[in-house]
Amino acid sequence: MKNQKNVNVIVVNTKGGAGKSTTAMQIVSTYFLAKGQGVELLELDNQNQDAKIFSKSKIKTTQINVDANAKDLNQTVRDLFLDENKNNRGMDIGGNATTSNFLQSLKSTHMHNMVDLFVIPMSGGSQDFKNAKDTLEMILNMKSNAKILLVLSRVRNPKRVQFQYGDFFQDEKSKKYPYIILPESDCIDLSRKLKKTVYELAQDEQEKENINQKLLQAFDKNDKNSIYSYSLILEIFEDSQHYKTEVIDVAHQMLDEVLNGKK
Repeated sequence: MKNQKNVNVIVVNTKGGAGKSTTAMQIVSTYFLAKGQGVELLELDNQNQDAKIFSKSKIKTTQINVDANAKDLNQTVRDLFLDENKNNRGMDIGGNATTSNFLQSLKSTHMHNMVDLFVIPMSGGSQDFKNAKDTLEMILNMKSNAKILLVLSRVRNPKRVQFQYGDFFQDEKSKKYPYIILPESDCIDLSRKLKKTVYELAQDEQEKENINQKLLQAFDKNDKNSIYSYSLILEIFEDSQHYKTEVIDVAHQMLDEVLNGKK
């Protein structure tokens, strides 16, 4: 990270549905927010526009179409890494062919030398783990000394993570890489509903008070459906504070250690 104006972190997996968008927005982008640094999240995907949901977040998001033509994509990749942007950037790369084409362009243009960290999420299961391993091999064949961080996403029960991710924990090559655990949580869904990251919601006392006021109004009107709804939202809002402390802050620490060569 020395002598660099900005840090580039790529979140990638050849398989769709591995938790890339959640990892990119909720963990990678908020890492820079927590440091008080500028950050932009780039979504390189022709179809998925997940980042646009978070319109009230401090994180700037941009969608970039990924060209099918190799030469056009190479130019897109060069322009992306050589622009005058001074912000740190997380890049959420679409799955399937998009991942393969993007990594090939990184290799062809040698822009992989400007990537500080590759983050590979997976969501359990033998096939999903195989895709994560294939993605890892593609990266290492391109950049043998690449910094890698794995993400065990959609964890149902952190105490049973070794059951859900049995293939990962039994694979000697993969488990030598640092990893973070990203449990499933209703607060991630609430984050989408309120258009801010969980990290931001956990510290947003104004938003919490707004919901509390709506709950009080519902009590005054004896509106049981609204009482139930706002009561549940406040409960999940409080969960977000625990999620920040127990998951996001821990993940940020791991990111920091990997980026700074301590892992």
